[in-house]
Amino acid sequence: MNRDEKISRGHASPPAVVENGAGRALYPRDVEGGTWIAASDRGIAFALLNWNDAEPSQTKTRSRGSVIPALIASSSTRNATSTLERLELRGILPFRLIGFFPIENQILEWRWNQDPLEHDIFAWHQRQWCSSSLSDAKAASRRGLAYARVQEESDKGSVQWLRRLHASHDEENRPLSTCVHRKDVETLSYTEFICTASDIRSNYFAGNPCSPTSAMKSLSIVRL
Repeated sequence: MNRDEKISRGHASPPAVVENGAGRALYPRDVEGGTWIAASDRGIAFALLNWNDAEPSQTKTRSRGSVIPALIASSSTRNATSTLERLELRGILPFRLIGFFPIENQILEWRWNQDPLEHDIFAWHQRQWCSSSLSDAKAASRRGLAYARVQEESDKGSVQWLRRLHASHDEENRPLSTCVHRKDVETLSYTEFICTASDIRSNYFAGNPCSPTSAMKSLSIVRL
């Protein structure tokens, strides 16, 4: 996952191990202490995207970064949905939350538009989600083209393939590139989680993923 953010907001802290009561998790933290991506020692992962195309009906009183830490101890899709439904979401701006549940072979997407929470269930297949303050729909369209172009590459699905995709630029519409370079917004980091039968590993690149000087930090936890 790329993290596109206002440059003025500052850099986040790299992933660290967090005790969550039911086990341990790995995730980076933004300047407010929240996160946009995390994985637990159960192999369950969450990623949160700002839902920019939705029209908020409430002013912001709480950060979207508080959502994933409240869910990361979840043990199943049902448990995660139940926990999310009990959370106080008023005052949190619209978001889309993606949950990955490898034991159940399911992917869930929850959508919060300051109305009743909605969700969809997807089969265990590779997918792409996009968000941009310019337009989620336009970003999905432009980045979807980049995603489609690399489907025939021989190393599709590998770590190196993912890194090339997240470091790619759209020469016809650079503001909507997968790797963002705008005057006030940039891709400030890239985070990947690798889940195996024995452990969860996080690789975190601080800075633009296209930059050869981006520093990588790795950390792992043993699976339950």
